[in-house]
Amino acid sequence: MNSFKFVDLFAGLGGFHYALESIGGECVFVSEIDKNLRDLYQNNHKVSKSIIFGDISECWTKVPDHDVLVAGFPCQPFSKSGKQLGFDDKKRGDCIFYVLNILKRVRPKYFIFENVPNFAKHNKGESWRKVKSALTELGYCVRSTSDSVDDGKSAKHLSPSQYGFPQKRDRFFAIGSQDFLPKDPFPISNNISPKLKKILLTNKDKKKKRDKLIDLEHCIISEQGVKAINLWNKFVDCLPNKHKDLMTTTPMWLEEIDAQYPYVSQTPYQNFLERGLTPAEIEKELNSLPPYAREKVSSFPLWKIKFIDSNREWFSQIKKFIDPDIIQDIRKLDYTYRKFEWNWKSSPSSNIWDHTIQVRPSGIRVSNPSYIPTVVSINANQTPIYGPMGRHLTKRELARAFGFPDKMKLLENSNAGFSALGNAVHVEVAKMVARNLFSYEKRIEEVVNLIPIQNQESIKLSA
Repeated sequence: MNSFKFVDLFAGLGGFHYALESIGGECVFVSEIDKNLRDLYQNNHKVSKSIIFGDISECWTKVPDHDVLVAGFPCQPFSKSGKQLGFDDKKRGDCIFYVLNILKRVRPKYFIFENVPNFAKHNKGESWRKVKSALTELGYCVRSTSDSVDDGKSAKHLSPSQYGFPQKRDRFFAIGSQDFLPKDPFPISNNISPKLKKILLTNKDKKKKRDKLIDLEHCIISEQGVKAINLWNKFVDCLPNKHKDLMTTTPMWLEEIDAQYPYVSQTPYQNFLERGLTPAEIEKELNSLPPYAREKVSSFPLWKIKFIDSNREWFSQIKKFIDPDIIQDIRKLDYTYRKFEWNWKSSPSSNIWDHTIQVRPSGIRVSNPSYIPTVVSINANQTPIYGPMGRHLTKRELARAFGFPDKMKLLENSNAGFSALGNAVHVEVAKMVARNLFSYEKRIEEVVNLIPIQNQESIKLSA
C-alpha cells in the first residue's frame, strides 16, 4: 500500500506510529489510557488532540474507518513475571476483546498484534486459541509467530537481535489479512550481528545540554550493585572452569548452598503446620527462609522444585571450591543480589564487567555485550548496565535500542520513562512486519492480473 490509514491502540510511546508513518501511513485514531503518555504522544507525533482518546473500553465505538489496526495490548495479565490471570485480570485482561469488537465493527483490511511470548502459551495455549478463533470467524486469515508450535516445533517469536539491532527481546506477533497469507509471512533473520556500541552516547551527544535523556548522573550504579557484581566476580573466579561451570545450573540461587528445608513432597509451610507450630512460630520460621520458599501453600509448582533440585545438586559438587567468606559477604546483600544468572554460554571472558548486566527481582543477569537484554516495564535501578563503561544505559541509549529517533521525547520522571520504554514495541521490527504483511497484497494483485478477467473475482474470493 502506498498510503493507508491506521489506528494505534494501547499506543504508549508510539512505536507502531513511527513504523507505519515511515511507510506511508496516516494515523486517524489513538487510544492510550495514561494521560501523561497521551500528552507525550501528541507532542512527539504532532497529531491532532481530537484523535487521541483514553481507556479503550470507553472509546472503542468511536474508532473511524481505517485500513490497518495495530495493538500492543497489555501484556501484564499474560507475562511470566506476573500472576498470569489472563482474561480474568479485571483491569487489563479483557482489553483484547474491545479490539475484537473494533475489528468486527470496522473491518479494516489488516491488523498487527504484539505481546509477550508467553501470551501464546498462557493457559496452555487456550487464551490465544480463543482470540484466534474469533479472528478467523471475522473472516481474517491469521498468522502468528507461535504457529510453528502447532507443527511440533519451537515458536519463532521475533527479536530485534535477529535483524542486527542491539536488543534481545523475543516478542509474540500476530497478523491478519482479509486476503490470503502464506504460512510463514514474518521477516526472516538477516544474520547481521548486533553491535551495542552503535547506540552508545558519543562525545558529541554528551554536549547536547538540552537533551535530558543523556543525563549520566542518573546512570551511576548503586553502591550495593557494584559490591554485588564484584563479589560474584570473586565467586566465579573460585570455580575450576570459571563461568563455564555456571552453565549447568541457571538461574543460581545462593541460598540453596546449604539449605535443608523440605521442597519436594511438601513445602516448609505445610511442614510447620503438620508439626503443630503456632501461627506466630510459623511466621518466624518462614522469615528465616528465602522469599521464594515462604509461600503458604502445601506444595511448590514443578518449575520451582526443579530449580531448587538442580541448585542443591550443583552446589554439592562445587561448594568445596568456594571461599566461605565470599558466600557470607553475598548473603549480607539484599535477596535480589543473591541470585545469579550467566546467559552467554560462549563468552570468551569470565569477568562480569566485560558484559551487559541487569539487576532484576530475579537476580543478576550477565549477557552478551553486543546487545542489551530484554527491557521490561521497570524502574531506573533495573535498567541494563554496560559493563565495559561501568554504568547504566541512559534513556536516550535505551530509546535508540528500540529504534526510536533521537528527536523523540520521553517522560521526565525516570521510573515512568523507563516503564514506558519497557512496554514499547521495537520500531524497526514493527516496520518489517508491516512491510511483509502489505507486500502480499501486491503479489495477489500480480497473480490476479495474469488470470482471464472472467475468473478474477472467484480467485479473489478464494484468496
